[in-house]
Amino acid sequence: MSRKIRYEAGSRRPEAGLIHLTFLFLASCVLLHSSCADPSIHASEREVATVSRIFNATPNDAYYAVRWALKTDGYNINKEDLDNGMVVSGWLPSKVDSFYIDPFGPEHKDYGTNGAYYRLSIKITPEDGKTKVEVTSLVKSIVPHLRSSEIQEKKVLRKMADYLRKADIDVTNVGIEE
Repeated sequence: MSRKIRYEAGSRRPEAGLIHLTFLFLASCVLLHSSCADPSIHASEREVATVSRIFNATPNDAYYAVRWALKTDGYNINKEDLDNGMVVSGWLPSKVDSFYIDPFGPEHKDYGTNGAYYRLSIKITPEDGKTKVEVTSLVKSIVPHLRSSEIQEKKVLRKMADYLRKADIDVTNVGIEE
């Protein structure tokens, strides 16, 4: 024997509540998805670290060494201002060991800073017959208090030293004499 359920005028069917809940769920999903489509936080460019070195070379030779060092490390050169001695590289994603945060003090460095981008700004200035080169890392990241391990900056200076090293050197017990 089948039983028929009778609905009174003005009452709702049980399926109507399910349809109503489904509609509310889908509307919520659409609103949530549309609100996440636009970025809400924008990173600003920050100067993180500056490393300098004085080379026994002319500013012109140092400029060629900077260009060579950046190109061999895979950097694009975005800006060159020879009158002011400035060279600025293009933006690159941060390397595994290049930037860190230290939320628990300097002994506990966290190098897991995904989503950070950096570029190098190099300043070349003549100084007492030699040339001072300053390599500054500029970073864009939404992670606050990001610090540089100075690995990339020192790498550029090392490559410059390789480029500027004379072909005829004398190695002694106190180092290299050029």
